[in-house]
Amino acid sequence: MEHPIVEKILKDGINSVNLSMLDESARKRILSDVAERLYRQSRFVETIEIMAKANDIEKLIKLGDLFLSESKTELATLCFIPTKDRQRLSSAAVLCIQAKNYRLAAKAYEAADNMQMASFIQQNFVK
Repeated sequence: MEHPIVEKILKDGINSVNLSMLDESARKRILSDVAERLYRQSRFVETIEIMAKANDIEKLIKLGDLFLSESKTELATLCFIPTKDRQRLSSAAVLCIQAKNYRLAAKAYEAADNMQMASFIQQNFVK
């Protein structure tokens, strides 16, 4: 049986509940269930947000790699930002630049701790 908090999050969003009262394992299980349901509903940005809240780095990397293979650069980049995976973030930033999504490219470089590139893009391309 599904946890009632899963339904509440799906209906009202992650900010509608306070999961701090739960132990780490219950919290991760609930967030994992929510992310899976959101993914099946093609609510990808919300899926990524939930996975990031669960700090599920491994799943974020796998999902980001899947999105890259499907040429969904923006979604892949959103997956990689919480992972701090410098190599993936730098590659995703280049793809964002090619897609003219400079704001997301700057965020990717920032997450990769490449402040020089992040600043360059912010100053020259982000309006």
